[in-house]
Amino acid sequence: MDKNSALLTTPAAAAAHLNITTHVYDTHGLFIHPHWYKYPLIPPMWHYSMGIFITFVSVFGILGNLLVMYIFGTTKSLRTPSNMFVVNLSMSDFIFSIIQGFPLMTISCFTRKWIFGKVACELYGLIGGVFGFMSINTLAVIAFDRYNVIARPIKASRSLGYRRAFIMLTCVWTWSTTWTLPPLFGFGAYIPEGFQTSCTFDYLTRDKFTRIHILCMYIFGFSTPLCIILFCYYHIYRAVAAHEKEMGQMAKKLNAEIRQGQSAKKAEIKTARIAMTIILTFLCSWVPYATVALIAQFGPQELVTPYVSELPVVFAKASAMHNPLIYALSHPKFREISNLESDTNIDELEADRAKSVSVRVRQTKKQEAPKQDNAALVQDIMAALATAMSGQQQSQAIPPSQPFTNMDPQQLQSAIYAISQGQLPQNMAQTQTTASASGPSVSAQPATGNLRPGAAVVTTQAEVNGGVTNKAYQAD
Repeated sequence: MDKNSALLTTPAAAAAHLNITTHVYDTHGLFIHPHWYKYPLIPPMWHYSMGIFITFVSVFGILGNLLVMYIFGTTKSLRTPSNMFVVNLSMSDFIFSIIQGFPLMTISCFTRKWIFGKVACELYGLIGGVFGFMSINTLAVIAFDRYNVIARPIKASRSLGYRRAFIMLTCVWTWSTTWTLPPLFGFGAYIPEGFQTSCTFDYLTRDKFTRIHILCMYIFGFSTPLCIILFCYYHIYRAVAAHEKEMGQMAKKLNAEIRQGQSAKKAEIKTARIAMTIILTFLCSWVPYATVALIAQFGPQELVTPYVSELPVVFAKASAMHNPLIYALSHPKFREISNLESDTNIDELEADRAKSVSVRVRQTKKQEAPKQDNAALVQDIMAALATAMSGQQQSQAIPPSQPFTNMDPQQLQSAIYAISQGQLPQNMAQTQTTASASGPSVSAQPATGNLRPGAAVVTTQAEVNGGVTNKAYQAD
């Protein structure tokens, strides 16, 4: 196809140039690429089916993302810097569903043509591109944030903060907008695609400027976020697997009851499942668009039929529907607030950015220990842990006042961290203690929820009135 044929601006001119019959399209001055006139009209059944599908996906996406924004915005415990990324994703998908789906595309599908004119087509393609790229880039930022918290906990100890989160989101907005503006300045164009009921960037015209635009979008708008997501979730999985292995080894050093076998395996499987779900949904949503655009630019264009080019529309618009399911409804606190099934998973490792330390006591009747007893309880637990680690026999109970009474909170936390790493605290090195055969069994389990990096959860198990009571303490 020569350059002149690509610049024809009316269906009649394009048809005359290609010596084919003009199809019945009321284009309102739109540029319909001559490529589409090589194919027969799309049967009404396909248009109506697409209209029903787009309506369902859009309504679900609008309501789902609106619910996510409402709950995250009105629930104080969810208003954290880290969750700003989830809210931004929901807002992006919400706007994407309104502009790209119902009602504009639904009306076009049932009228079997784009009826809103050239300016609306350009705005439709521009806004769809901005918020489509914003969703992609926000997914990458969420992956990077979780990678920092889970795989690099020491560096993540520096609080994210609202200011830093806002700067990151500003970069996402700027980066996403950058790759959608060039068509407004002559680098490509926004034109109808596929069934001619929606508009997107022109990936058919093979001139220098359009090709540069396509390559930039593919490299910086698609490939770069994909590489970030793959890198982050790969290292998240490795970090979780290594963490479970270390906790199992620590439990053996403490000569404690080991509960790691099945739980470690389940944690790794769940982490892998979540990561694979995120990666696969990302690929299913955006690989079709990238593939069609590359084939249209560098491959045989006859492969890009109206039906083939409509596939990216289906998958991309569905992304606005499943994103809230994956990134919001799987959040442990969101499930609790929404009265959904609550289940401990990998998301709890990065909930609330591990800023504060809480005290949680879990009993058979789920009763909480008095807050004023926390210091004495932690001291008793540390003494028992140190005794178990020393491998000596206990002849008498260790008074809670020795050797932890005079510790300040920072020293107490450092001692707990040392024990969690399988080391004996310095102030216990000279302490000679023994353990009775019938003493409490001590186990350590990985910290979840609102913990600073290095904090540990220590569980004791003792017989109380013929029953077994489990208590978990976290350092404050």
